[in-house]
Amino acid sequence: MHFNKDNTFCISLVTATERQERMQQRFRGFGMDVTGWVAATPDTLVDTFHGAMRPSEKACAQSHISIWRFMVQENIEYALILEDDACFDKTWQIKLDQFSEQIRDNEWNVIMLNASESMTPRNTWLPAKEQYLTAGYILSQQGAKKLLEQFQGNFCSSDWMLTRLQQHGHSYCYFPWLIIQEGLESCIREDCGPDREKVVRLLKEIDYDLDHYL
Repeated sequence: MHFNKDNTFCISLVTATERQERMQQRFRGFGMDVTGWVAATPDTLVDTFHGAMRPSEKACAQSHISIWRFMVQENIEYALILEDDACFDKTWQIKLDQFSEQIRDNEWNVIMLNASESMTPRNTWLPAKEQYLTAGYILSQQGAKKLLEQFQGNFCSSDWMLTRLQQHGHSYCYFPWLIIQEGLESCIREDCGPDREKVVRLLKEIDYDLDHYL
Protein backbone atom coordinates (compact mmCIF):
# COMPACT_ATOMS: atom_id res chain seq x y z
CA MET A 1 0.00 0.00 0.00
CA HIS A 2 1.12 3.52 -0.73
CA PHE A 3 0.08 6.54 1.28
CA ASN A 4 0.51 10.22 0.56
CA LYS A 5 -1.32 13.49 1.09
CA ASP A 6 -4.13 12.40 -1.23
CA ASN A 7 -5.18 9.38 0.82
CA THR A 8 -3.89 10.03 4.35
CA PHE A 9 -5.98 12.16 6.71
CA CYS A 10 -5.52 13.22 10.33
CA ILE A 11 -8.59 14.56 12.13
CA SER A 12 -8.00 17.39 14.58
CA LEU A 13 -9.86 20.34 16.04
CA VAL A 14 -8.67 23.74 14.86
CA THR A 15 -7.85 24.63 18.46
CA ALA A 16 -5.84 21.44 19.19
CA THR A 17 -2.49 22.94 18.23
CA GLU A 18 -0.43 20.96 20.75
CA ARG A 19 -1.86 17.69 19.52
CA GLN A 20 -1.21 18.72 15.92
CA GLU A 21 2.42 19.48 16.68
CA ARG A 22 2.92 16.10 18.37
CA MET A 23 1.38 14.40 15.34
CA GLN A 24 3.62 16.36 12.97
CA GLN A 25 6.66 15.15 14.92
CA ARG A 26 5.48 11.56 14.48
CA PHE A 27 4.78 12.05 10.79
CA ARG A 28 8.22 13.51 10.23
CA GLY A 29 9.76 10.53 12.00
CA PHE A 30 8.17 8.18 9.47
CA GLY A 31 8.50 10.46 6.44
CA MET A 32 4.72 10.73 6.11
CA ASP A 33 2.89 13.35 4.04
CA VAL A 34 -0.52 13.83 5.66
CA THR A 35 -3.54 16.03 5.02
CA GLY A 36 -5.00 17.65 8.11
CA TRP A 37 -8.77 17.21 8.32
CA VAL A 38 -10.64 19.82 10.34
CA ALA A 39 -12.68 18.01 12.98
CA ALA A 40 -16.41 18.67 13.19
CA THR A 41 -17.93 20.23 16.29
CA PRO A 42 -21.47 19.92 17.70
CA ASP A 43 -22.25 23.18 15.87
CA THR A 44 -21.14 21.93 12.44
CA LEU A 45 -23.05 18.64 12.15
CA VAL A 46 -24.60 17.91 8.77
CA ASP A 47 -25.87 14.35 9.22
CA THR A 48 -28.59 12.75 11.35
CA PHE A 49 -27.40 10.71 14.33
CA HIS A 50 -28.80 8.25 16.82
CA GLY A 51 -30.60 10.18 19.54
CA ALA A 52 -28.74 8.54 22.44
CA MET A 53 -25.38 9.97 21.38
CA ARG A 54 -23.73 12.88 23.18
CA PRO A 55 -22.92 15.99 21.11
CA SER A 56 -19.18 15.26 21.31
CA GLU A 57 -19.75 11.70 20.04
CA LYS A 58 -21.78 13.01 17.12
CA ALA A 59 -19.05 15.50 16.24
CA CYS A 60 -16.37 12.81 16.31
CA ALA A 61 -18.46 10.54 14.10
CA GLN A 62 -19.20 13.41 11.71
CA SER A 63 -15.49 13.91 11.14
CA HIS A 64 -15.05 10.30 10.10
CA ILE A 65 -18.23 10.25 8.00
CA SER A 66 -17.06 13.31 6.10
CA ILE A 67 -13.86 11.52 5.12
CA TRP A 68 -15.78 8.41 4.06
CA ARG A 69 -17.99 10.56 1.85
CA PHE A 70 -14.96 12.37 0.45
CA MET A 71 -13.38 9.01 -0.44
CA VAL A 72 -16.43 8.04 -2.47
CA GLN A 73 -16.79 11.43 -4.15
CA GLU A 74 -13.10 11.59 -5.10
CA ASN A 75 -12.87 7.89 -6.03
CA ILE A 76 -10.09 7.21 -3.50
CA GLU A 77 -9.29 3.49 -3.54
CA TYR A 78 -8.31 3.35 0.14
CA ALA A 79 -7.37 5.83 2.85
CA LEU A 80 -5.41 5.91 6.10
CA ILE A 81 -7.62 7.73 8.61
CA LEU A 82 -6.05 8.96 11.85
CA GLU A 83 -7.11 10.85 14.94
CA ASP A 84 -4.70 13.32 16.52
CA ASP A 85 -3.72 11.12 19.45
CA ALA A 86 -2.37 8.20 17.42
CA CYS A 87 0.97 6.72 18.50
CA PHE A 88 2.63 4.44 15.96
CA ASP A 89 4.47 1.22 16.57
CA LYS A 90 8.03 1.89 15.41
CA THR A 91 7.77 -0.96 12.90
CA TRP A 92 4.16 -0.37 11.83
CA GLN A 93 5.05 0.16 8.18
CA ILE A 94 6.95 -3.12 7.99
CA LYS A 95 4.07 -5.00 9.61
CA LEU A 96 1.55 -3.35 7.31
CA ASP A 97 3.60 -4.41 4.29
CA GLN A 98 3.04 -7.99 5.44
CA PHE A 99 -0.72 -7.62 5.02
CA SER A 100 -0.76 -8.27 1.28
CA GLU A 101 1.58 -11.25 1.79
CA GLN A 102 -0.56 -12.87 4.50
CA ILE A 103 -4.09 -11.88 3.44
CA ARG A 104 -5.28 -12.77 -0.04
CA ASP A 105 -8.44 -10.70 -0.06
CA ASN A 106 -9.03 -8.27 -2.91
CA GLU A 107 -12.34 -7.20 -1.34
CA TRP A 108 -11.15 -6.11 2.11
CA ASN A 109 -13.23 -3.42 3.81
CA VAL A 110 -11.15 -2.17 6.73
CA ILE A 111 -7.76 -2.77 8.32
CA MET A 112 -7.82 -1.90 12.02
CA LEU A 113 -4.46 -0.49 13.10
CA ASN A 114 -5.88 0.61 16.48
CA ALA A 115 -8.23 -1.78 18.25
CA SER A 116 -9.72 -2.67 21.61
CA GLU A 117 -9.01 -6.37 22.11
CA SER A 118 -6.01 -8.67 22.05
CA MET A 119 -5.85 -11.46 19.46
CA THR A 120 -4.15 -14.82 19.04
CA PRO A 121 -1.94 -15.85 17.45
CA ARG A 122 0.14 -12.72 17.81
CA ASN A 123 2.28 -10.96 15.21
CA THR A 124 0.08 -11.82 12.26
CA TRP A 125 -2.93 -10.44 10.44
CA LEU A 126 -6.25 -11.97 11.49
CA PRO A 127 -9.97 -11.38 10.80
CA ALA A 128 -11.30 -8.54 12.97
CA LYS A 129 -14.45 -9.10 15.01
CA GLU A 130 -15.94 -6.63 17.49
CA GLN A 131 -12.78 -4.51 17.44
CA TYR A 132 -13.49 -0.96 18.61
CA LEU A 133 -11.41 2.26 18.51
CA THR A 134 -10.69 4.54 15.56
CA ALA A 135 -7.39 6.32 16.27
CA GLY A 136 -6.03 4.70 13.12
CA TYR A 137 -7.51 2.48 10.42
CA ILE A 138 -7.32 1.94 6.67
CA LEU A 139 -10.67 1.98 4.90
CA SER A 140 -11.32 0.84 1.34
CA GLN A 141 -13.70 2.72 -0.90
CA GLN A 142 -16.13 -0.19 -0.88
CA GLY A 143 -15.96 -0.21 2.93
CA ALA A 144 -16.80 3.49 2.94
CA LYS A 145 -19.77 2.90 0.64
CA LYS A 146 -21.09 0.12 2.86
CA LEU A 147 -20.88 2.32 5.97
CA LEU A 148 -22.63 5.25 4.31
CA GLU A 149 -25.39 3.06 2.92
CA GLN A 150 -25.96 1.09 6.12
CA PHE A 151 -26.19 4.06 8.48
CA GLN A 152 -27.54 6.85 6.28
CA GLY A 153 -30.15 8.79 8.25
CA ASN A 154 -29.17 7.25 11.60
CA PHE A 155 -25.41 7.41 12.05
CA CYS A 156 -23.80 6.09 15.25
CA SER A 157 -20.38 6.47 16.88
CA SER A 158 -17.53 5.85 14.47
CA ASP A 159 -16.07 2.87 16.35
CA TRP A 160 -19.50 1.24 16.66
CA MET A 161 -20.12 1.60 12.92
CA LEU A 162 -16.78 -0.03 12.17
CA THR A 163 -17.68 -3.01 14.35
CA ARG A 164 -20.86 -3.41 12.26
CA LEU A 165 -18.77 -3.25 9.10
CA GLN A 166 -16.68 -6.08 10.51
CA GLN A 167 -19.81 -8.25 10.50
CA HIS A 168 -19.62 -8.27 6.70
CA GLY A 169 -16.23 -9.99 6.91
CA HIS A 170 -13.21 -8.78 4.93
CA SER A 171 -11.94 -6.85 7.98
CA TYR A 172 -8.57 -7.43 9.60
CA CYS A 173 -6.45 -6.55 12.62
CA TYR A 174 -2.98 -7.20 14.07
CA PHE A 175 -1.86 -7.68 17.66
CA PRO A 176 0.13 -6.09 19.19
CA TRP A 177 -1.65 -3.15 17.62
CA LEU A 178 0.13 -0.96 15.10
CA ILE A 179 -1.35 2.15 16.71
CA ILE A 180 -2.32 2.98 20.28
CA GLN A 181 -3.74 6.22 21.65
CA GLU A 182 -1.79 8.67 23.78
CA GLY A 183 -4.25 8.33 26.64
CA LEU A 184 -3.48 11.84 27.91
CA GLU A 185 -6.90 13.38 27.36
CA SER A 186 -10.05 12.89 25.35
CA CYS A 187 -12.42 15.26 23.58
CA ILE A 188 -15.21 12.70 23.97
CA ARG A 189 -14.81 11.09 27.39
CA GLU A 190 -14.12 12.83 30.67
CA ASP A 191 -11.79 10.07 31.87
CA CYS A 192 -9.71 8.05 29.41
CA GLY A 193 -7.71 6.45 32.24
CA PRO A 194 -9.50 3.06 32.16
CA ASP A 195 -8.94 2.74 28.41
CA ARG A 196 -5.25 3.50 28.85
CA GLU A 197 -4.95 1.01 31.70
CA LYS A 198 -6.48 -1.70 29.52
CA VAL A 199 -4.00 -1.02 26.72
CA VAL A 200 -1.06 -1.20 29.12
CA ARG A 201 -2.40 -4.40 30.72
CA LEU A 202 -2.97 -6.25 27.45
CA LEU A 203 0.44 -5.30 26.11
CA LYS A 204 2.10 -6.24 29.39
CA GLU A 205 0.51 -9.69 29.19
CA ILE A 206 2.55 -10.38 26.06
CA ASP A 207 5.67 -8.52 27.31
CA TYR A 208 5.31 -5.85 24.64
CA ASP A 209 6.75 -2.67 26.12
CA LEU A 210 5.30 0.78 25.43
CA ASP A 211 8.76 1.77 24.22
CA HIS A 212 7.86 -0.02 20.98
CA TYR A 213 5.60 2.97 20.20
CA LEU A 214 6.82 6.34 19.04
